[in-house]
Amino acid sequence: MFRSLLLLPALIVSSYALISAVDSSSLVPTATYVKAFGEGFTKAIIRGYEEACGVGGEVDPNFVGSYNNARAAGYTDIDTYWFPCNGSGNNCKSYATQLAELGATFNAHSMKIGTIWIDLEKDAAICNNWNYGTAGNQAQAQSLLAAMKATGFNFGIYSTPGEWSTLFGSTSFVLDSSAPLWFATFNNVQTLTLGTHFGGWTTAVGHQYTDTSASGLFDLSVFAN
Repeated sequence: MFRSLLLLPALIVSSYALISAVDSSSLVPTATYVKAFGEGFTKAIIRGYEEACGVGGEVDPNFVGSYNNARAAGYTDIDTYWFPCNGSGNNCKSYATQLAELGATFNAHSMKIGTIWIDLEKDAAICNNWNYGTAGNQAQAQSLLAAMKATGFNFGIYSTPGEWSTLFGSTSFVLDSSAPLWFATFNNVQTLTLGTHFGGWTTAVGHQYTDTSASGLFDLSVFAN
């Protein structure tokens, strides 16, 4: 999902005010965050939990370091995302345990996190997650969502129309269309327009519009102000 700033040519920009954001899954130095913040990317999203299917899921080893570096660079609007461990061939911790480990990290490091984004996408190459079949995947998603709601954390969902169809058999499957949606379409268009509706959503609060950046450490998004 997440890779790579700093500024790209020929971007199509919307005419209304949006918040520009960077997201990362690797350790980002303070200096890189400082540069991004100075260019107007005032929101940061950092992977907090990774599938790490060999150990059943784990808090991302880079999470705390990147968070501290972002704070040092001046970021106060910081979200995280959860890439859950699942898959019938993996000995994954329960969804509740994965979230408890993430929450314990927040507490241990006095982290101020706005939203936890649930990353719903297939990883066939490494962990072969979401391999329960259409009905099984839908049931897993519902279980995952229930575990998230039980935490009381603010949450949203990250996915794409293509990933949604791959996981759940159709773009029409509705998991929770009342949850905020952050979607990816790498078209370099900085708007929130959801061209292909899926999951019951007709609008979104965030759009990841490119996975390319000069630093090589960020993907870039826009969010509703």
